[in-house]
Amino acid sequence: MRRLIGISPEQEVFSEHRRISNLLFSGKIDYFHIRKPHFSEQEMREYLMLFDDRRVRNRLSLHDYHHLALELGIGGVHINGRNPVLEEKYKQKRISVSCHSIEEVEKWKNIADYCFLSPIYNSISKAGYTSKFSPKYLKTLFNEGRLNNKVAALGGISFENIKKLEEIGFTSFAMLGTLWQLPKTMFITPNKDIEGIISDCEKVLAGGIKFIQLRMKERTNDDVLQTAKILRPLCNEHCALLTVDDRIELLHTNLFDGVHLGKNDMPIKQAKKITQNRYLLGATCNTLEDVKQATNDGADYLGVGPFRYTTTKKNLAPILGLEGYEHIIKSMEKEAKKLPIYAIGGIKEEDLKDLKQAGVYGVAISGSICNAPNPQKEINQMLNVF
Repeated sequence: MRRLIGISPEQEVFSEHRRISNLLFSGKIDYFHIRKPHFSEQEMREYLMLFDDRRVRNRLSLHDYHHLALELGIGGVHINGRNPVLEEKYKQKRISVSCHSIEEVEKWKNIADYCFLSPIYNSISKAGYTSKFSPKYLKTLFNEGRLNNKVAALGGISFENIKKLEEIGFTSFAMLGTLWQLPKTMFITPNKDIEGIISDCEKVLAGGIKFIQLRMKERTNDDVLQTAKILRPLCNEHCALLTVDDRIELLHTNLFDGVHLGKNDMPIKQAKKITQNRYLLGATCNTLEDVKQATNDGADYLGVGPFRYTTTKKNLAPILGLEGYEHIIKSMEKEAKKLPIYAIGGIKEEDLKDLKQAGVYGVAISGSICNAPNPQKEINQMLNVF
């Protein structure tokens, strides 16, 4: 039986509780480990109490403050270097252990419900945390019975490399970095009525896109909220992000994971005081100077463009083209500053590989999907490249 395990980021990120709950309820993740080594006991208690559904709490595991598992109905406790002893009172809980050698696995595999063995691949979340087990060696260990279905692969695990690990013998997989990266394909809603927007979003979510920006420039706040109330549960079901264009004042409704601000909206530095780490903050940029400013002011990602002429947006800035992206990305790398850059503006299927090679993190699209003869084919191409 395949077991998928998520691990929380050390530092809190936007919509963290909702994203963890969505992953558990969707069935994409079986258990979630709460690893916050910098938290005080009170901070951990307050963090856990925000999960108000008992079914979610039962599928969480604690890396620290194990006694809170008994107090708050948390399903599991995790043994690690900070908490190396399994006390008798926790043995009725789901037990997991961090292991960094085969000898540690052999010590714990008959005691714990499952063990993490790491790092299998180079870590996504920890720089310099590199692979220490070859695939051939691991396969031999499974064939010999020294590793079994209680051993979960950790370190550089993504949904894309699980199949290779299953061929080696793993049936359990623990993921950290891959769960918290921003999706690389963003869908910006087109200028349609509410029914048209909902219909388009249903199609792209079903097609596999995990990031929707609700952009309704010509509509009232009431229209935006009416639309968001329909989209929010749909996005939860598909573990997708939902952000709103411009209307930062609507974040308090708890319908959105973040906000995207254009050049004529609230300044990024001012907006960051509102969003902090609770909401995702995106910024529109047209030039290298814009990119530097938004990065310094606290944006979490950048929508940079236009790549080419598009009818989706009025009052276009000068076209960037591939050379424009290459110049911006190389300049930012020289200054050791790097944020996810989404290319935007008239992007077509044939542009995707060139844009990726130029160094952009992902693409923001609208018309190319809505106007395509076969929207699912268009979505598949984008997801395959990014």
